[in-house]
Amino acid sequence: MGSYPITLQLSGKQAVVIGGGSVALRKVMDLLEADASVTVVSPSLDPTLYTYYETQKIKWIKRGFLPSDLIDAFIVIAATDQSEVNQKVSMSVSNQQLLNVVDQQEAGNFHVPAKLSRGELVITVSTNGASPYLSKTIRDEIGEIYDQSMKDYLQFLSLARRIVKEHVTEIDLRRQLLKEITHKDYRNSAEKQKVFLERVSDSNE
Repeated sequence: MGSYPITLQLSGKQAVVIGGGSVALRKVMDLLEADASVTVVSPSLDPTLYTYYETQKIKWIKRGFLPSDLIDAFIVIAATDQSEVNQKVSMSVSNQQLLNVVDQQEAGNFHVPAKLSRGELVITVSTNGASPYLSKTIRDEIGEIYDQSMKDYLQFLSLARRIVKEHVTEIDLRRQLLKEITHKDYRNSAEKQKVFLERVSDSNE
């Protein structure tokens, strides 16, 4: 089955998670990181989820699932340990809503890839549901190559791009400079980054 990979902007969007256990917790954490407005529907909550509720990071509907819970949802995640409940959720969404069913990938219209975050760098790995464990293994292998130092490097690239656009008017030279700083020598040297920024800032090109 073909898929179309995208990155969603969920800031302020309504997200409904059905289930209150450890799987639901992982889904909620990702949604909160994306700045979604999260409602959890479950008779009980994982202790961490309950802390989120107490600190008003999430809303909690303390009961079993009802189809009406999805009326305002942009994205829906069925994350209970009961297949019949998850199936009921899948039958209750509209064609305009995004649905992920954790134990029945084929019942939803999207799945969540394994994700590696290093500041502004986001790398995702997917096997289209064939083996989530393999996706995570590959993600972890990539993580050993692109470690936490990438966060500072991405900040440098963002700053350098802005300075190049401000100080270099010739388009081909801009491209040359922006390509130059993607070389691994810059990634591993704060001194080279500093020299580059000073050189471009003093440029009158």
